Amino acid sequence: MEEKLPAFKNAGLFRQALTHRSYVNEAPDTSSDNERLEFLGDAILGFVVAEMLYTLYPTVDEAQLTHLRSRLVDERQLGRLGAEFGLGELMLLGKGTAKDGGRNNPSLLNDTFEAMLGAYFLDAGLEAVREYILQIFQP
Repeated sequence: MEEKLPAFKNAGLFRQALTHRSYVNEAPDTSSDNERLEFLGDAILGFVVAEMLYTLYPTVDEAQLTHLRSRLVDERQLGRLGAEFGLGELMLLGKGTAKDGGRNNPSLLNDTFEAMLGAYFLDAGLEAVREYILQIFQP
């Protein structure tokens, strides 16, 4: 499953993308969770998918493009991708969150997937993350 994840030069960024805030609360040696990376990844994903749809469907109007984009990047879809890519097993979670089923939680998988995209953007740049996103969403 991990072969679907991009290769990171900076392992620390990848680790941060996998780090839920519940883990930070329990691991004093960890200072950063993935929430800021999630914010960045969400914005990049929305941009790249919007650009892809705009290019693929030149005659489709704005309302339809918005609907298509929202269907592609909704929480359930991204949660499924996160699970498919093995992020559930890789996430760093606090004991309570893990015990409560956090590794299979679509919302947490969605958040971690977006954080991974944000981290990959910082690690490899816009063109690399664009190519990665297009490989996933164009088919």
